[in-house]
Amino acid sequence: MLVKTRGLILRNTRYGETSLIVDIYTRELGLQSYILQGARKARARMPAGLFQVMTLLDLVVYHQDKASLKRIKEASVAHHYRHLQHDVRPNAAGLFLIEMLRSALPHQEIHPGLFDFLEEAFLKLDDEGTPLTVSLFDTLIELTGWLGFRPATPTSRGPAFFDLREGVFCPHPPPYPEYLLPEVAELLAERLSGHARSVYVASGTRRLLLQGLVDYFRLHLDHFKPPRSTPILHQVLAL
Repeated sequence: MLVKTRGLILRNTRYGETSLIVDIYTRELGLQSYILQGARKARARMPAGLFQVMTLLDLVVYHQDKASLKRIKEASVAHHYRHLQHDVRPNAAGLFLIEMLRSALPHQEIHPGLFDFLEEAFLKLDDEGTPLTVSLFDTLIELTGWLGFRPATPTSRGPAFFDLREGVFCPHPPPYPEYLLPEVAELLAERLSGHARSVYVASGTRRLLLQGLVDYFRLHLDHFKPPRSTPILHQVLAL
C-alpha cells in the first residue's frame, strides 16, 4: 500500500557499505523505520544527504503493518531550513529536542496533531526572531501536554515549589529531592501561563529549569533516556 505523508527525520544509521536506515516520525503512520538501499552511492536517486536529522520531508512510502523495515518510493524536502542545520546555536537546540523525541515519542502511535505541533516547533527553532531558550522551553512544556502529563497550573500566588513527581505546585518542598526551587518554579509557571513577566532570567535559573524538565520527562515516561547533548546545549546557549 502506498501512503503519502510528511515526516521528521529522527535518526539515520549506516547499513552495510552503501545503504541507510532512517527512523522517521510521520504524520499519517507514526514512528517508522525505513531502509534506503544504495543511498550512500554517488548517484543515488534518494541520496543520504536528503535524510539528515531534523529534516522535514514529503514522502510516498510503501506501508505494510508487519514489516519492521519499510521502503520509501519518493522523498522531497518539505521545508528548507535557513539556520537550523548549519548555525551552531539553533543546531544544538534542535539536536537536543531530537534526542528528547527519540526517547519520548510512542512507537507507531498515529497522532497527526502531535506531528503538526512538532513541525511548527522546528520551524520556530529556525526562526531568528524567537529566542532559542524560549522556543525550547515552550516546546518541551507543550510536549508534556501532548504526551499526557502536562504540569498543573499554579492555583495560588506567591512563592511555590514544583513537585516533579506529582506535577503540581506546592507551598512547601515535598519529602524527596525531585522538585524545583521557587525561583525556578516561577519561571515554569510563567511559561505555563503564556504570560512571562521576567525581563531577565539568570543563566543558572534557565539551566535548572531545563534540567528540571528533563527530569520531569524521566519521571513520567518509562524507558526515557536523558539527552547526551545537554552539556553541549548548556555551553552553546550559555545556560
